[in-house]
Amino acid sequence: MTTRTAPSVPQPVEHAYWLLGLALFAGVVEAIAHTSTALEGPDADVGSLARQLVVRVVVYGAVLFVMTRFRSGRAWARNTLAIGLGVFGVASLVMEPIAWMWAGNDSMSAVPGLTLDVAVIATARLTHLVAVIAAVALMFRPDANPYFTRR
Repeated sequence: MTTRTAPSVPQPVEHAYWLLGLALFAGVVEAIAHTSTALEGPDADVGSLARQLVVRVVVYGAVLFVMTRFRSGRAWARNTLAIGLGVFGVASLVMEPIAWMWAGNDSMSAVPGLTLDVAVIATARLTHLVAVIAAVALMFRPDANPYFTRR
């Protein structure tokens, strides 16, 4: 009787998985900071904030599910993460800052009025962005490819 052992996870895949986890964590931190900041305002729309949080929880749950399939070598999961996070996710992370600068704001003008909330949000967003880009790059390294074509 022969037993089949699952192939070990290649290092680039393992590193990409943990970077995606970091990106997910950064997204949660940013969502909490955004919500906290919005709730401090006098015209906070709790219903709208609750809906946004529900959408984020569903999206983050889906990403976590796909991440586990990615780590186990599913090619569809790698492609889903690359397109979903690498294309649409990155675009959503950079659109707001680009729109802010496009509106004529100077990035250095934001520094004097920097608050802790804004610093946390900016740090979380930057961490999220860098982690996703690095993870997607690792997903498609030549030494990761055989892990996804073995099925």
